[in-house]
Amino acid sequence: MTRKPKNEAVYQAYKKTVKSNSCAFCGFNSESPQVVKEFEHFRLAHNQFGYDIWEGCKVREQYMIVPKRHLLSMDEMNHDERAEYIDLICAYESEGYSLYTRSPDNITKSVPHLHTHLLKLDKKRIDMVLYLRKPHILMSR
Repeated sequence: MTRKPKNEAVYQAYKKTVKSNSCAFCGFNSESPQVVKEFEHFRLAHNQFGYDIWEGCKVREQYMIVPKRHLLSMDEMNHDERAEYIDLICAYESEGYSLYTRSPDNITKSVPHLHTHLLKLDKKRIDMVLYLRKPHILMSR
């Protein structure tokens, strides 16, 4: 999973502006431009800093399922939240979205608030990807 250099630069610049003790997802509400749909316990949101490539395919469309309540992991969900979460991921998976959630201690997790990525991929694999972590060079064919 990765972003093209321009998208990665925008994301890294954004990360520098965020206070270490703030949670970007707790600031979401029904008026937030990223929020697509509201449910009782969750919001469906556009991924503002989405991925360009995932599992060797171009990403066509992506959203996130974000709990309204600040949660670090799935085991903090109550019964009603779990039921709604399972219903949501089942619905989106059946529409062709791949699902991805990082564990709370994953070093690549940038927002300490549970969120599940929904990724709709091209059905064609990229032939070649050259990725250098720094200075974030990504070339694909």
